[in-house]
Amino acid sequence: MPPTDNPISKTIQSGIASAGSFAGNVVDSAGKSVQGAGRGVGDSITSQTSSIGSSTRDYANGIKDATAADGSRGQTAQNPLGLSSNKVGGKHAIAGGGRGKDSSETAVGTGKQTAANPLGL
Repeated sequence: MPPTDNPISKTIQSGIASAGSFAGNVVDSAGKSVQGAGRGVGDSITSQTSSIGSSTRDYANGIKDATAADGSRGQTAQNPLGLSSNKVGGKHAIAGGGRGKDSSETAVGTGKQTAANPLGL
């Protein structure tokens, strides 16, 4: 009798194939989980890097504005059009207070000091 006609051999082969299919599905599922976690980490890194880059461009724009430098300003999350501010707004941006509103603002450091704003910026 050939080995393929043996009912015991067929049962064993079927069991091995089922176990292989199950193990393959488990490994595939684990791979998809790792891929999803990797994608989430990558998205988080991309978002953080973008935020750091935007903050750096805001600082550079503040330097240009505070010194009344010519040239274009970078587009940022705070300034999506890359518009220039006045000197006071530039100094405010450099000090970490964000972009200035208009030329009627007080100079940096002359505002009222509070617990939330100890430097009076």
